Amino acid sequence: MPNQYNETFFRGKVLQILNESAQEQFGFVENKQEISVTLLDGDEAGQVVEIDHFISPIQSLDSQKLNPGQTIVLTRNNFQGENAYQFFEPYRLNSLGGFMILFVLITVAVARVRGITSLLGLAVTLVILLKWMLPQIMAGANPVITSVISAFAIAIITLYLAHGFSRRTTLSVISTLITLLLSFLLAMLAVSGAQLFGLGSEEAAYLSFGQFQNLDLRGLLLGAIVIGALGVLDDITTAQTAVVDELKKADHRFRFKELYHRGLSVGKEHITSLVNTLVIAYVGASLPVFLLLVNSDRPLWVILNNEFMAEEIIRTLVGSTTLVLAVPISTAIAAYAYAKKSQQSL
Repeated sequence: MPNQYNETFFRGKVLQILNESAQEQFGFVENKQEISVTLLDGDEAGQVVEIDHFISPIQSLDSQKLNPGQTIVLTRNNFQGENAYQFFEPYRLNSLGGFMILFVLITVAVARVRGITSLLGLAVTLVILLKWMLPQIMAGANPVITSVISAFAIAIITLYLAHGFSRRTTLSVISTLITLLLSFLLAMLAVSGAQLFGLGSEEAAYLSFGQFQNLDLRGLLLGAIVIGALGVLDDITTAQTAVVDELKKADHRFRFKELYHRGLSVGKEHITSLVNTLVIAYVGASLPVFLLLVNSDRPLWVILNNEFMAEEIIRTLVGSTTLVLAVPISTAIAAYAYAKKSQQSL
């Protein structure tokens, strides 16, 4: 289908490897495959075309070679009235779809009804992000306000979908929304104090040109931090609320103080693993860039001062601080609610 760059994309199946060759270019050996491909869709579906596949010298040769029967993505350009096709990249959606099906089956098999409602929550999250939040930001809406509204909507809808309508879920939602507001305030302070402008990545720099040149990149960074914190936040609030609820059921004599301290004791164990998980997730998502920065000849303080590195550090610190705060907040709200309920029933 056509896009803003006037490229047209097609799927094709490799029929035959016609020839393989190698030649030296700028000190590197460039390998080339000449292949015949059957077009699988488009106005020329079924037609056989011949294309050249140039293999990058910086990657493993065998991993990049195309094989007969393999599905690939092609682009078409019109040159002097004739269509010319070029290799774009391997077709991956079959593999992605297979792993998605596996994920769904395992989730439903293990969690049963809760697994189904969790998957519905995931679908709602994707719809809100892809169909509302991102289009709104691209249309010129304030990225901070849009991201916070999206985070609130995701938190409310997915928590009720995953855990059902109950007092416990409502307390978890209240705790999540309060903690999200705190994460937003922390992100504002951190981003402003560190003088971050949202230009710490190549993608952000690209967005500052063309049709997105008026996009508030600092606001986009703030919104991203809030959305990122939400990813693990609901796990803490629901767990802490459930702990307090079970403590109260175990002994109806417990009042606010005892419920809070016992619940907090469990929460402290939760904090240790979650903070570590968040740090590892952020590092893992940007590992190649971290490797480039750490292996440079620049002093460590210069590396840490780099905007990309500073953004990742701020993301991690704000996210981790939010998770830590979520434990006493959700524990206190649940302890107050269940202690008050007990007193009213007397």
